[in-house]
Amino acid sequence: MSIPKIFSRSILILLSLAFITSCTQPQTLGMNPFWPSLSNLWGGDKDLERTQAAINSAETDKAQSSNPFLTGLTDKEIRHLKREAWSVYGTFWSGVASRSRYVRQPLLETLEASGAPSELQMVPVVESSYDPYVVSSVGATGLWQLMPETAKDMHVKSDANFDGRRDIRSSTKAAAKYLTLQHQRFGNWPMAFAAYHLGPNAVQRRLDRRPWQPKDGLKAMPLPPITKTYIRHIIGLIALHEQGKITFPEPFATQTMTLHIPVDIAQLQKASELPKNQIFRLNPKLKLNQYFKGKSKSIQLRISQVRVKKLQQHIPSKPVDYMTIKVAKGESIGRIGKRFRTSPLKIMSANPGVNMRPKAGTKLRIPVKLLQHVDPQDNPMVKPYLAPIVDLALN
Repeated sequence: MSIPKIFSRSILILLSLAFITSCTQPQTLGMNPFWPSLSNLWGGDKDLERTQAAINSAETDKAQSSNPFLTGLTDKEIRHLKREAWSVYGTFWSGVASRSRYVRQPLLETLEASGAPSELQMVPVVESSYDPYVVSSVGATGLWQLMPETAKDMHVKSDANFDGRRDIRSSTKAAAKYLTLQHQRFGNWPMAFAAYHLGPNAVQRRLDRRPWQPKDGLKAMPLPPITKTYIRHIIGLIALHEQGKITFPEPFATQTMTLHIPVDIAQLQKASELPKNQIFRLNPKLKLNQYFKGKSKSIQLRISQVRVKKLQQHIPSKPVDYMTIKVAKGESIGRIGKRFRTSPLKIMSANPGVNMRPKAGTKLRIPVKLLQHVDPQDNPMVKPYLAPIVDLALN
């Protein structure tokens, strides 16, 4: 009987010491919500599994919050954002990815030069589906869907020859600067995106009435539903891209070339055997198909590196006072004269030895002085308003 009494006393002493230790060290147990309770020490595997799951969940949240665009969002919320973004953009991601190859090189270079995060490359997915020629119902255009007044405020310049809103470098530089300034103003990226979509003053008025921080959750943002959707889609795409669920192909490598005016881009593409509209896809800033008058003496174009040598064979190395064209099949000098609003005799005078029906493929020189009364054709890829899915959903 004496042995059980000694054993019982020993148990009581050990429990007392454990109680005293727990009271003197509250910061150890009390400040860690995942610290195992006494019951966990002998409560079986289920309690340990629940504790480990909670720890894993906390570590997951911490890892994801390291991305400044996901700061304050729970793992559950991020999973929801990814599912929503994938449900909207997953079905036509291949088209987005294909179009991005023509414009992502200058876009990424400009973001880096501006000191802006590369995650901003997801904004054009929502804004334009990476189609710089898209025109919204309210007149916005370009990858970043800039309105004429907004572009002017951002110092994005346009003229008779070029549309700065479709200029990848110019528009990206302006958008990156704008978004960065809004991030500095509001202190987080969701509200920076809100300012881009709704306007900073409108966002500020709503925050004055009802303050918001990322830890409050995106659902609690004091914004219109359409702006909330816009923000959720951008952040969801960022999370999907970070996870590797969606990827971009490598952009086409290009080289900037200087072309002396006059130049007929469509003719140049055809003569150089370039894919249809490739120059216009790589240079959406172009307003025109032909450039042969105005103050500019040259234009700078991005050309696919694998096509540069071929193109160089068909452009003059120095300025000239004529434009070279190729006669199309069945085309006569009379028809060419009508196209350039000049007489057949003037064309024949500039091209000695050519008769009224030259062979297809014959090169003709059209003097610049004969082109001054010709209205150049528009860029063939410029189109009227044709809203894509995201435009209908978010603008």
